Parts: sequence; C-alpha cells; structure tokens
Amino acid sequence: MNFNTSNSYQQVVDRVRAAAPAHSIIDTLGNLEVGNASYPLLKITFGTRGGKTVLISAGIHGDEPAGVEAVCTFLESRLYEPYLGEWEFHVIPCINPTGFEAGTRENHAGEDLNRAFQWEHPPLEVACVKSVFANGPFDLDLELHEDVDSVGYYLYQKDQDNFVSDLGRKILDAVELVMPLDENEEIEESPADRGLLARLKGPEEMDFWPMAIYAYVQGCRHMFTMETSGRFPLKQRIEAHLTGIEVALREFSRVSR
Repeated sequence: MNFNTSNSYQQVVDRVRAAAPAHSIIDTLGNLEVGNASYPLLKITFGTRGGKTVLISAGIHGDEPAGVEAVCTFLESRLYEPYLGEWEFHVIPCINPTGFEAGTRENHAGEDLNRAFQWEHPPLEVACVKSVFANGPFDLDLELHEDVDSVGYYLYQKDQDNFVSDLGRKILDAVELVMPLDENEEIEESPADRGLLARLKGPEEMDFWPMAIYAYVQGCRHMFTMETSGRFPLKQRIEAHLTGIEVALREFSRVSR
C-alpha cells in the first residue's frame, strides 16, 4: 500500500516532540543509521507512575500511515487527558521509519519487522521495541495497523490464559460507528466474529512471533492488533483508530476497578 512516498519521519519526530505532554520523558531507544541518514527511534512516557500501563505503537509496517497519524493526533489533541490520573502511557509513534518514508511494508533491508520478534539477532528496530518490555508487562498493548485488502475494521485480541474479556467486542462496537467492520467469517486464515479474531494460536504453535505474541510471552494482560481498512479515506482511518484507543482505555478502567 504505497500511500505516500513523501512521508517524512523527521516531521513525525518534530510533531511528537512538540506535542509531548508536560513532564513526559522522551527516550531514544536507538539510532538507526542508514546511509547518511539517522533515525532516532523514540518512545514517549507520561501519566501516573505506578498506574495502569499501556503501550501504544504504530508504523511497524511502513505502508500503514494511519496508525502513525493517529498517534500524532492522539498527542496533539490531548486525547489522553481524561486518563492521566489512572494510566501511565508508553508511546512508540513509528517503529519502522525507513519503511514509513519509502511507503513499504518492510524496512530498508527488506525485513518484515512484525515477523522478527523470535529471531536470535533481530533488526535494530525490533531490538529497541523488545527493550521496552524489560521493566515489566503492560496492562494493555495497542498496536495500530492497516489492511488494504480488508473491507472493514477488525482486530486481533489475545488475553492471558487466565483472563477472558469482552473488551475487543466493545472496541469494535464503537468503531463501527466510524467505519464498517469486516464481516467475513475468516480473516487472514483465522476465524472471525464480526471483526473480532480472538481464537488465536499460542506462541508455541507459531513459526514466527509478531509483536503482540512477544508482548504475550512477556506477560502483558491484553494485546490488541487493531486493523483499519486501507480502502477508506485517511481521516476516517485515523478516527477509527482513535476511537479504538479511547474505548480500550475507558472500558479497561471500568472492568479493572
């Protein structure tokens, strides 16, 4: 999905730095050096230390710009404010900066980063993301994606084995007011129920680990891989993701009190 080959990662960095909340911490997880270019891989942390924790990430596939734009809008519009007293936010705005600039799924080396979390020697971008889990599991892992072949929004839900939630259904019910759901009974070779893919393989059954499975292995409570349909206008795709983020935070806060 070569949406826009003029995307600038530096503009993303500038927007994130300008919109970062007061007292936030902006970490450079690593510097990706490609030719004469250097790409700082940023993570922003803010909110209530010791509160519920959420990791929001986007851009692991460079040709999926709506997630990156949604993260920037989430910060710029201060949509996190109702949750600052309860949540600690960890935000990685763009995991794959070279793919983002080129409009390609893979990075500059032709690697699909969301297939590399089980590699013994993963790409730098993946190693940087893995380092974020070193301080303990998150309550929520929200990964923003796009699918140009999908007819509507859908998401993968993975919970720890001792907890089953209807959070994914609530997210989709709200998103449906913004974008139609993918109603297919099978999506990406997995059974689906009106956009919800919850009957997923365990890590021991998989030939590769995407980021969500790595998060699961690290003990995260709830993992959501959230997929807009690339067939809709960018503004609508951004709004769908922002709706999903807001509902995930709000509804998780309710059930965990």
